[in-house]
Amino acid sequence: MAVLLPTLLPVPPKLSKSTKSDQYQRQVNADTLQDVFEFIIALLQHAALDGVPIDCADEKVGRCFPILSAWVADHMENVTLHGLKSNACPTCEVPAGKLGTNIKNYQARDYVRYKRYGYENRFPGSKSDGTHVKFRGLGINLSQNIFHGLHRVSAPDLHTPDMLHTVYLGLFKHMMDWIQAFLKKHGRLQAFDDVWKALPPYPGFLVPKRAYREVAQWQGKEMRNLGCCILGVLAVALRQPQSSQVIPFKHALGCIRALVDFSMMAQ
Repeated sequence: MAVLLPTLLPVPPKLSKSTKSDQYQRQVNADTLQDVFEFIIALLQHAALDGVPIDCADEKVGRCFPILSAWVADHMENVTLHGLKSNACPTCEVPAGKLGTNIKNYQARDYVRYKRYGYENRFPGSKSDGTHVKFRGLGINLSQNIFHGLHRVSAPDLHTPDMLHTVYLGLFKHMMDWIQAFLKKHGRLQAFDDVWKALPPYPGFLVPKRAYREVAQWQGKEMRNLGCCILGVLAVALRQPQSSQVIPFKHALGCIRALVDFSMMAQ
C-alpha cells in the first residue's frame, strides 16, 4: 500500500464569540477550506480520468487510475465535508432521533439529488422552495459536498471509522469507566488491578506498569494495547463468583467480548 500526503490543511483558530465580525471570519475560513479541497479533488479527478504514469514493482511504468476509496475522519469533519448538519448521518437518511437504532434500513444519501435541489433553491421564492423544509428534516444544509462529481466514487461509502477517536479514545474509554464501576460494585477492583499489573511481556504488547485507575490520561496507542488484554484480565478478576454474581458476571463478560470483537472488525 502506498501512502501520499497531498497537502496540509489550514486549521484556523476557533472563534468563541458570535459577533458579526466573527461570523464573517467563520465564512472566510469555510470558503478557504473549501477552495483547498477543490484544488486537491481537481487533481485527483484529472488523474482518475486520464491516468498517471506510476513506477510498478516489476520495474516498469504503468498507467494507473487512482480512485478515492475511503476518507478517515471523525463525525464532525464528515458532516462538514458532506454539507450536513452536526446531528446527521453522512451515509444514510436516518432521522437524528433514530441514530444508534436498528429499526429499519434507511435510504442511502443521494448527494447528486441534493446538489440539484440546492441549485434550484439558490434563489428565494423559486419553484422548489418548499424542499427546504424536507431537507432540514434530513439534516442537509444544502451546501456543497466536496466529494460530489468524483469519478467512480460513491460519497456515502467513503466514511471509514476513525479508530483513534471513535474506538480507542471513545468506545474503550467509556467501556473502562463502566468496568471500573462494575468491579467496585462487586468488590473485585483490587483483583482486577493485581491481574492487570501481573501481565507478562509479549512481542508487540506493552506491559502495564501501573493500575488502570492510577493513570491520569490514556493515549490512543495505550488504549489499543488495552483491547488486546482486557477480556482476559476481566475474566480472571471475575473468577469464583458468588451465586448472586454468576449471571451479572456472565453478562459483563459477554458485553466486553462484543465490544472487543467490534473493535477488531472496525479495523
